[in-house]
Amino acid sequence: MMALFQQARAALDFLELHKLEPSADNYAFALDYVMNPGSEMAHEVNEKTYGGLRLASGAVHSLIERFLSERRGNVLDHRERTVARQAEELGTLTSDAHDLTEALGRDVGAIVQQPGAEIDRTKDLVARLSDAERDLAELRDELRMLRTAVGAPGQSTDVDRDELTQALNQRGAQRVFDALAEHGRPYVLMMFSLDDLAGINKRFGHDVGGNVINAFAATLRQVFAKEELIRWTGNEFIIVAADLATAAARLLVEDALTALSARRLKLRGNGAWIGTVTASAGVVVSQNETPTTALVRARANMLAAAAQGGNHAIG
Repeated sequence: MMALFQQARAALDFLELHKLEPSADNYAFALDYVMNPGSEMAHEVNEKTYGGLRLASGAVHSLIERFLSERRGNVLDHRERTVARQAEELGTLTSDAHDLTEALGRDVGAIVQQPGAEIDRTKDLVARLSDAERDLAELRDELRMLRTAVGAPGQSTDVDRDELTQALNQRGAQRVFDALAEHGRPYVLMMFSLDDLAGINKRFGHDVGGNVINAFAATLRQVFAKEELIRWTGNEFIIVAADLATAAARLLVEDALTALSARRLKLRGNGAWIGTVTASAGVVVSQNETPTTALVRARANMLAAAAQGGNHAIG
């Protein structure tokens, strides 16, 4: 799986080197070049770029027509159906999430009116909900990126895994939860989120934000090498451990947060450091409850940790 990510990044680097637009056709062309270095097309590309020359867009179009047009025709209908389905699902998700955050905002507003409420903390939560709603709205903008994310011809998509990080998605996580329910085993559930992904997206763009999410996922995988990583939502990751003592789980959570904050993530191209990236976490121990209920408690702990400045865990 890691090799596929390396090939995808190499294809994007190829497009950037030759200053080619990352369109669906250009990306498929670059990925084919990276994945098949011994092909006739790759040899011709090497000849055209010998001595550091850049490929002109006209030359790329000609190469695509000569070498990739037949395969492109075979998968075009599948790609269009995939994009249409993803667009519809993303639109539904965004609408539902908007309604949810709006309702949460109303609830928090009611709390503010209650005597003795922690006004400053509540206002901070309202601001975070507003940021979350804005991020969800921005998901619509990512639809145009789907055309470059449908993959090369002949590759299939694992419907149980998130495309960006290859962590399990909510559908894939269900088998983890089903196994827990089947065996009736107690477990520790840990939920993580980046502290300022909205700020990173605003300052550097969503491509950098995606790279930060990938770095976050890699850090969690390194610390929790024996557990499946689950990307629950855009900025939320879950680890479920059935064979881990609570104290040991908390230590690992702290290790993950420390490791992330110590990483010096840099911009591709100029190598500039984007600044310290931190995350917050919530930890709960199952109490003969459904995973959904445990998730609610874990998220509450995580949001409380974030509201207190982030870069630590509660639970």
